Amino acid sequence: MSSASAASAVVTLNVGGELFQTTAATLSRAGASSPLASLAPSSPADPHFLDRDPRLFALLLSFLRRGGRLPSPPPSAALLAEARHFALDGALLASLSPAPAFSPLSLRPSALLPLAGRAAPSAVAVCPSPHPASLVAAHGGVVTCFDAALASRDSVLTPLPAVDSLVAVSPSLAAAGARDFPGVHLCRFSSDDAAAAVAPEVLSWPDSPSATVLSMAATAASGPPPLPWLFASFESARRNSSAVVAFDLNSLSPVAEIGRKEVFGADVEAAIPATKLGWLGVHNLLLAAGSHSGPAGVVGDIRLWDVRASATVPVWEVREKEDCFADVAASSALSALFKVGAASGEVFMADLRMLSSGGIGLEPWVCIGDGQRAAMVASSGRKEGNGCRIECYYNWVFVARGAEVEVWSQVELAPEAGGKKVMRRNWVGSGPSAVRAGGEEGENGKTRIVSWAFGGSRMALARADKRSVEVWDSAPTAICVKS
Repeated sequence: MSSASAASAVVTLNVGGELFQTTAATLSRAGASSPLASLAPSSPADPHFLDRDPRLFALLLSFLRRGGRLPSPPPSAALLAEARHFALDGALLASLSPAPAFSPLSLRPSALLPLAGRAAPSAVAVCPSPHPASLVAAHGGVVTCFDAALASRDSVLTPLPAVDSLVAVSPSLAAAGARDFPGVHLCRFSSDDAAAAVAPEVLSWPDSPSATVLSMAATAASGPPPLPWLFASFESARRNSSAVVAFDLNSLSPVAEIGRKEVFGADVEAAIPATKLGWLGVHNLLLAAGSHSGPAGVVGDIRLWDVRASATVPVWEVREKEDCFADVAASSALSALFKVGAASGEVFMADLRMLSSGGIGLEPWVCIGDGQRAAMVASSGRKEGNGCRIECYYNWVFVARGAEVEVWSQVELAPEAGGKKVMRRNWVGSGPSAVRAGGEEGENGKTRIVSWAFGGSRMALARADKRSVEVWDSAPTAICVKS
């Protein structure tokens, strides 16, 4: 490029009496919705005038020059307000917790978010990509949303006595459900949402409006709009029927009823409702799992549904009896299902590529922990996996055992060892002896994990009897209290 053409691409701005010079290409990074992107090249003799704070504008300009990275996060409330004026607040918040920066072995406590009221958090959720990783927490019947900077909050009071299921759909919308109260309740945190004034605030199972919610999951968002589909597992008030209902969150209307079950007589095990839902985006499959504890022990069903193909016949299913799952999760990145055995407490893996279609196939599970111990404990009748949780995030599998979190990673062995890929376990933080805020060590300073969520570079934890939410981040910083 010649010096003349380079000079013609320079944009000169007078911001509050201070001159700034940059290029049109840099300003275009703000996006088409930002007024900065439409500024044409100008000379110092005839600059564009912006009646804004030059100190804050300098930070935003540095943000654009660095390709969407803040030089010194987190941003102040004043900087967020300035970014909102230039339609940069979404990009700014998204930069605070980028998913590519997530590293489970680098997770450290970064924030402790106190919650108003006396109720401890019962559920947490993190807004998924491509949205900024805002955090939502339910405590009692209140749902509170923290922005991605963890600097501001907004709360919604629901009629629910306590929230059991929580999904963060977007930074301005969350869905809450309870096992003892009908319907999925929509929580809107943005007062400028025009649809909020006319849209119904409760989503129900059309065939059973009084049905309660056992679990929820959402498809991956492709950016606003459109909004994703929301799946909710309903059980009728008389507990004699259940189904998973898919809702289109653009129209807020039900679009599919999946896996409807009816209980006849006392045969409860023939129609176990789904208490855990998950979405495998790469495969476009819905995971629906549920278990029942009876005189003969724990029995569970795991099903995978292709909602585009059939709402009555799953593409794969298995009936769990011996060492039935305490919890189950699905990983699109690893193309696998994972479970924690309720009896053994060990972690098992089922390769999606090896699963047979149509009906109940052969035993799919391979123990990635101690297989001999799993067989021995399962036959003894113990329940060492009760209360354990399992969740998948990108290429990692996380297991919550009491107060601690372990992580399983896929590693490739050396060629002389066969070169195959195996799963290896580590602890998040320093493991059972980790030191947390206040200097308390081990189990004395921690309580059982009741809910958790992953998003961006963060992990959020809710603990029993703690009226706060722990935020762990891959970029370690000192724990701070946000009021």
